[in-house]
Amino acid sequence: MSLLSRKALLAVAAVIDVALHARGQLVSAKDLAARHALPARHLEPVLQALVREGVLKGVRGPRGGYELARERKRITINAILKAAGAM
Repeated sequence: MSLLSRKALLAVAAVIDVALHARGQLVSAKDLAARHALPARHLEPVLQALVREGVLKGVRGPRGGYELARERKRITINAILKAAGAM
């Protein structure tokens, strides 16, 4: 039994993935979904919640994707869990 919901774990994993893979580029939802073996439709609502909370920044378009909205050290687990509805 997990202490966090599946959505909360996915939100944490998504933020860590973006932090590790962005490196000056946007990370696409398609790439995120592939790395976590998930359909994009499961990941997209979580990513949008993280954007609304100000954890991630979303860029639209054919070359769009996600990047961290703040410095790495200014992103808290509380903000991620709040976006996932776990708090």
